[in-house]
Amino acid sequence: MADLSFPLDKPLSSLGIKSRLLHLNGMLHAVRKWKDPQADKAIHLLVKDNIGVAGFPTSAGSYALKDLELPDAFCIQRLRRNPNIDFFGKTHLTELAGFVTSNVLPYGYSELGGFGRNPHGNFPCGGSSSGSAIAVAAGFCDAALGTETRGSLMIPGFRNGVFSFKPSRGLVSRTGIIPLSSSFDAPGVLARNPEILREVFLFMVGVDPEDDQPFELTKTESSFSRKRIVFCVNRKLGEMEMLQTKLHPFLSQLKLKGFEIAFIDLPEVVFDYKTISSADIRSDMTCFLQRFGSDNEPRSFEELVERYRERPHAHLYGMERLEDALAMPQITKPDLKKLVQENVAKARNLIDDILAHYDADFVGFLNFVDWFSIGGGPSCTLPVSFETKPPISIMLGERVGNDLAILHLVKELSEIAKAAQHVEKLGNKAE
Repeated sequence: MADLSFPLDKPLSSLGIKSRLLHLNGMLHAVRKWKDPQADKAIHLLVKDNIGVAGFPTSAGSYALKDLELPDAFCIQRLRRNPNIDFFGKTHLTELAGFVTSNVLPYGYSELGGFGRNPHGNFPCGGSSSGSAIAVAAGFCDAALGTETRGSLMIPGFRNGVFSFKPSRGLVSRTGIIPLSSSFDAPGVLARNPEILREVFLFMVGVDPEDDQPFELTKTESSFSRKRIVFCVNRKLGEMEMLQTKLHPFLSQLKLKGFEIAFIDLPEVVFDYKTISSADIRSDMTCFLQRFGSDNEPRSFEELVERYRERPHAHLYGMERLEDALAMPQITKPDLKKLVQENVAKARNLIDDILAHYDADFVGFLNFVDWFSIGGGPSCTLPVSFETKPPISIMLGERVGNDLAILHLVKELSEIAKAAQHVEKLGNKAE
């Protein structure tokens, strides 16, 4: 497939967005439903199809939920306070946020949306916020909302070369969003530049008494004290070689700007994600459907699974993850709470230990790790090189609550990445 992406540094217009949607969405399968973008708005925003937006159906990509009508999610209510934002459509996603079957399910696939495609070419598009990432990379919008349970913002950010931000869990309410796991779910933003990323995020923030993990953004500063980043490198995947070759210009510019960089081997750590998410979805989905479902939708997780059983021909890759969750022995609420706390603490302690040992501000990666999905801290993808396809990105993470600091860093590093690409192009011309 040809490169259908739209350069992030080029401005979008409402007419340009409409034209690209009309001509390219049929190939990329990014946007489920949309209306004409408004010309007088500064930020044209698309919303992942598991987040409630009044006037649009919300399906999570599932035929069983295709007619579900939801009111504005709490985060959408917050965003409507910004008169510059135009909500003009919903994006496809990996079905049920990836909780239908095993890893054999292609990223970006849903029964309702088909196969999402990376606009940079024949590469994986990532999931489950795949449609949102594709839409941003393809120039269909300035920004898009997504959600992450375990990588569903970071991975599509990586794969499609866009800025993607997962806030500290609890800063952005989950009320009005089709759940996967109340222990780990977190809404976030994908955008074409750090400025839009920050603006959309700040308007999403708000304490919601209905969310069981409310967390208030108390820190007002956006700077960071030291310029030290620890990169955790997976040598088995050749990441050190990539740092020394394809990312050498970027690292050189970092050092020129006063950053100190340390490299360590990526620690191996395993969390009880499958057990926790399987237990969560049974109760979380049932509570959600009982509150928001109608006579046309299932009213419990058990009924949802039964709807899938009624149409086995429609599920190209099976439904074993749903079946496994249904068959799993029940975990008592106290035992589940303890298990979640243990896993959250394991992730946070790992991050704290690395940052403390190296006296660093941030930790960086060349691929997704689930430490911040589990621990609840902020993480962000930063595109750093567009010389290769798909673009090369890095992931940055911080301690819980330091959201503004990481957004400040991403803004600074994005300018450094631009400078590095300029230097690299000049060097290539000289050769």
